[in-house]
Amino acid sequence: MKSWSFCIAIALLWGPVNVHGTESNAEKSPRLDVYYPKPERDYEKESWYPLVLLKFALEHSGYEHTLQESVNMVQSRSLKELVEGQLVNVAWSMTSIERESDLLPVRIPIYKGLYGLRLLLTTKDKLIKFANISDVAELSELDFIQGHDWPDTTVLTDNGFEVSTSTSYEALFSMLHKGRGDAFPRSILETGWELKQLEADTDITVVPNIAIKYPAAIYYFVNPSRPDIHKAISIGLKRMHENGKFDELFNRYFTEAIINANLDQKTIIPLTNSHMSALTPLDNSKLWFDPNSIKTPIQ
Repeated sequence: MKSWSFCIAIALLWGPVNVHGTESNAEKSPRLDVYYPKPERDYEKESWYPLVLLKFALEHSGYEHTLQESVNMVQSRSLKELVEGQLVNVAWSMTSIERESDLLPVRIPIYKGLYGLRLLLTTKDKLIKFANISDVAELSELDFIQGHDWPDTTVLTDNGFEVSTSTSYEALFSMLHKGRGDAFPRSILETGWELKQLEADTDITVVPNIAIKYPAAIYYFVNPSRPDIHKAISIGLKRMHENGKFDELFNRYFTEAIINANLDQKTIIPLTNSHMSALTPLDNSKLWFDPNSIKTPIQ
C-alpha cells in the first residue's frame, strides 16, 4: 500500500491541470462517463498507478468527464464486460492480437513495456536449479506457473515452456510454495510489493541471476462503441508525453523498483512474442523504457 505521504506528493506534483487548447474539446463533446472495473485485490484509488494515470490523461484531454468505479471483477470478466460495454467501458490489460481485434486499444504502453521484463519468483530450496542456466533451452527444462488467461502464458508455451495455471492470483503463489512449479515470472515492477504482501516467513524469493524479456505492452482498452473515450485518453496521454508529465509520474512510481531489480547482475534471456500486433509502436522509442533514464547501471 502506498502511504498517505505518497498520495500527497502526487497531488502536489500535479496540482491543477491547464493544457493549452483543451477547452475546445469540452465545448464540442458531451460529458464522458468513464467506468473502470474494480480489481479483485485491495487498492488505494489515490495512489494506484493505472488509475492515477487514467485520471490525469482524461484531465489533459480537456474533455468534461467523470471517472467511476464499477463492481469487483477478475481480469477475464472485466474484458468480457468491456466488450459488452454495460458495466465498464475502459480497462487496462496486457495486449494481444485477439484483444486488439475485440476492443479499441490506446496504443501507448502505460508501463513502457516493463511488463515484458520479468524476474523469476521461486522457493529458496529451488534456487540451485537456476545456478548454471544461461539460455532459453536450459530454462525451459523447468516448470513455470502463470495465470490461465494471461497473454504471458501463451508467450511462455510458444517458447517451449511447460506452464501450470490457475484462475486465482493468490493461488499462483500457493502453487509455487507447494512445489507445483519451479518459477513464477513477474514484472520487475511487481515483485517488490508482492513479496512485501507475503508473510515474513515465506520461502518465496527472487532468482538472483536470471531475468526474462519479451516484447509486451499494457494498454488502456475501450469498448468499441465508445471512440469518444478512446480519443480522449489518446489525446491526454500524448499531451502528457509531450509535456513530460508521463515520465514524471512513471519515474516517481517505479524508479526504486527498477533499481532494486539489479538487472546489471542478471543474465537477461530473450523470448519471442508472436502475439503482438503489427501496429504496436515499437519504433517510437519515447513510449518505451530507456535504461539510460535510470541513474544506475542496468542492461
